[in-house]
Amino acid sequence: MSETEKRQISAEVALALLEAMRDTDLPAERLKDEDVRLTMPRRLGLSAVVGRQIDLYRDHARQGRRLSSKEFGDFLRLVMKRPDAAEVFFTMGSHLAGTKVRRVTRWLPRVIRLQIARRRMRRALGKLFGRRVGGFVSGSFVFEVSASPFVQVDRNGDACEIITGFCQRVLHDSAGREAVVAKQQCETRGDRTCRWAAELR
Repeated sequence: MSETEKRQISAEVALALLEAMRDTDLPAERLKDEDVRLTMPRRLGLSAVVGRQIDLYRDHARQGRRLSSKEFGDFLRLVMKRPDAAEVFFTMGSHLAGTKVRRVTRWLPRVIRLQIARRRMRRALGKLFGRRVGGFVSGSFVFEVSASPFVQVDRNGDACEIITGFCQRVLHDSAGREAVVAKQQCETRGDRTCRWAAELR
C-alpha cells in the first residue's frame, strides 16, 4: 500500500484538535487587547507554535490534504498528557460537527430530524476519517463504534470524547438543547464496543 493510500484522515481533524486546544486554554476573562500568547505563555494552546500549526492545517484543510493514522495518533498524544484531555477532545468533536454536519430544519417532526441527523453524522464521520466509523443501532439515537481508532491510541478512553462532542453538537443542532449524550460502554473497560446514547428530554 502506497503512502498516499494510507493518508485517509482529513486535515480538518487535526485543525479541529488544534483549535480546541486554543479555545480550551483561552481564559474566561481577559483584558481588552491582551495578547494571551505573552501573558500566558505556558498554555500550549496559546503558544505561537500552535498558532502557526492552526494556520498551516487551515491551509491543508482547504487543499483537501489528508493525514496518516500515525500522524493522527501523534496529534491525539499531544493532548492525552493534559489533565483536561477529555474536555479538549469533546470540544474538538463539537467543532468538527459544527463545520461538517448541516443543521436540520426545526419545523420537521423530531423523529424525521433525528433520521436526517443520523444519516448526516454517519456520512460526515466517514468523510473525515476516510473509513466507516461506527453506526447506529436500535433506539432513537444510539451510536456504536467497534475497534475504535481512538481507543487504539488512547487506552484511557479520553479520546472517545471526540464522538461525545460530535454527537452532542449534531443533536443540539437537530433536536434542540433538551438532548444530552452520554457514553454507556467503552472498549477500554472491556466492553465489546464503545456506545453512546442520547437522552431526549
